[in-house]
Amino acid sequence: NLLIIISAASILYGNLCAIPQRNVKRLLGYSSIAHAGYMLLGIAALSAAGRSAVLYYLSGYLFTVLTAFTVICLVLRQADGEDLSALAGLHRRSPLLAVAMTLAMASLAGIPPLAGFFGKFLLLKAVIEQGPAHPGYYCLAFTALAGVVISLYYYFGVVRAIYWSNDAADLSPIQISRPIRISIYGCIAGMLYLGLFPNALVNLATQAVSILR
Repeated sequence: NLLIIISAASILYGNLCAIPQRNVKRLLGYSSIAHAGYMLLGIAALSAAGRSAVLYYLSGYLFTVLTAFTVICLVLRQADGEDLSALAGLHRRSPLLAVAMTLAMASLAGIPPLAGFFGKFLLLKAVIEQGPAHPGYYCLAFTALAGVVISLYYYFGVVRAIYWSNDAADLSPIQISRPIRISIYGCIAGMLYLGLFPNALVNLATQAVSILR
């Protein structure tokens, strides 16, 4: 019961607090609280499926967060502050960074065919499977779905700032070093691969859980 309550509270608190944020780092910070709540879904399920779902989710989250913070660090080091408006016009300054950030936001929101979608699917599946034994799991699944819907608003706000905002004060190109470029391509490939071909990692996670047991 305690795990169910903490998971639901983390999801709602993180997503609701992220809505009014204009500071990009704070927005992602509150988003991380919500994602900690999502990962608690797998722990609260108290099942092997839940534990393997957490391992899969962590793997996809790794590529997604690395992409998002890499883009933010590159953009904000040339900006005066950390406001969302710093991302305005990014698609003209660096198409690669704009696409990478868009994919990262879509993955965090749980939009297919990216890693975040399948990760949330596995976590929700593990929770719903426990529903017949404890009705609280159905409430938790509903709360998680509500959190996904809420998160679409502020994640889309980041994408809107990148492509459709007129607040761009600086449209000078952003220089990207070769190592950073390779890192970004690798993270994009990771998000897409785990979303399109999840079976290999799901099997590895299942084996890891069986060994831990």
